Amino acid sequence: GSTDTFQFSSKNLGDIAAICVGHCPKDGKKSSAKADVYWHVKEIIITEMELCNNKARSLVPVKYETIVVTGFEKGAGTDANVFITIFGLNGDSGKRALKQKFRNLFERGKTNRFYLETLDMGELKKVRIEHDNSGLAPGWLVERVEITNSATGVTTIFPCGKWLDENRGDGLTWRELFPRY
Repeated sequence: GSTDTFQFSSKNLGDIAAICVGHCPKDGKKSSAKADVYWHVKEIIITEMELCNNKARSLVPVKYETIVVTGFEKGAGTDANVFITIFGLNGDSGKRALKQKFRNLFERGKTNRFYLETLDMGELKKVRIEHDNSGLAPGWLVERVEITNSATGVTTIFPCGKWLDENRGDGLTWRELFPRY
């Protein structure tokens, strides 16, 4: 095998929780040759290089209080597993499960509160709320999602008012919600 070394500069990323690695052919086109498809990565070593006079700010985790309000109509609650992805100017949270041990969540007319920790995403642009359509009654009426950045105190409200249900409306079990200003 061979070893490839890459070097790049960035602001302090803090503790790295995950990285995504991939490849494509040199010409940028898809290849049909099986020899070009396989690639084995034995290890990745990340080394932090200290720089003098580094003025880049450290990216510290921020807690986001996430409130999900379920509608009042009959059958509005869900037994499915629920997930959210928050998108901001500085990136996204990744898909996060909204769960709490020993709690029956997302019931009709109820409000559920979660705390998600991620790097500061800046101004929030949208959220994707979804479920896996599992359980006896997976259909769900989402009234709204409210997200507060604990560092800045800024709350962003994402109205919904739609069903996430394979058997109602448009049949989608996910929604992309945009803020109300």
